[in-house]
Amino acid sequence: MRPGEGLDALMMPRSIAVIGASQDATKIGGRPVDLLRRYGYAGKIYPVNPKADVVQGLQAYPSVSALPEAPDLAIVAVDAERAPEAIEQCADRGVRSVVVFSSGFAELGEQGRAMQDRLQAAARRTGMRLLGPNCLGAVSIPEKAIATFSIVLEHSMPKAGSLGIVSQSGNLGSYTMRMASDRGAGISRFMTTGNECDIDVADGIAWLARDPATKVILCC
Repeated sequence: MRPGEGLDALMMPRSIAVIGASQDATKIGGRPVDLLRRYGYAGKIYPVNPKADVVQGLQAYPSVSALPEAPDLAIVAVDAERAPEAIEQCADRGVRSVVVFSSGFAELGEQGRAMQDRLQAAARRTGMRLLGPNCLGAVSIPEKAIATFSIVLEHSMPKAGSLGIVSQSGNLGSYTMRMASDRGAGISRFMTTGNECDIDVADGIAWLARDPATKVILCC
C-alpha cells in the first residue's frame, strides 16, 4: 500500500459511526456526535450504544453489525479492553476506516502492545485504515467531517482554507490548528496520528499532497 492510500474514507467520509456514543456531549463518546450535528455535517451519523435507542436525538444501534450500512468511518470511543473487539467488528462489517481515541496500548508497555497488535491485525486483514490508537483524530473543514473530541472546536469551527495540518501529537496539533485559525489562516484538513498503529505522519503528508483543497502542509 503506497503512502496515503485509502485515506479518502477517513478524510472525506459519507457516513460516520460513533462506537461508544454518549448522550452526554461533554464525554469523549458524546463530543463527536455533538460537534457533527452542531457544525452541520451532511452525511449519515450512526451512534452505536447497546444501552440506548436514541443518542442526542439520533437513532442509536446496539452494534456495528446492526447498522443499516457499513459506514465509511467509525470512531472508536470505548476503553482499551473493548477496543480490539470493536475494531474486529468494524473489519468484519466492511468499514473502510476507523479512528481510535482509546488510550492504554503500546504507550503503556507490553500488555498494551499486545492489544494494539490485535488492532493492527484486524486492519491489515481487510485493508481497513486505522488512525491511532491514543489519538485526537481528524477533521476535514470543507465537509465538516469531525472525528475528534478536541476542545479547540468547542466555540467555533476554523474557516475553510488551504492549510493542512498533520501531527503525531494530538495536543500540539490541535493547538497549532487553533493558533493558525486565530491568526486568520484557513484550514483544509487536520490529522493526528497518536500511536501510529497503521496510519502514520508520512501517510498524512502523502494524502494531503494529493488533496486539491490543500496547498500548504504543516507538520508537527
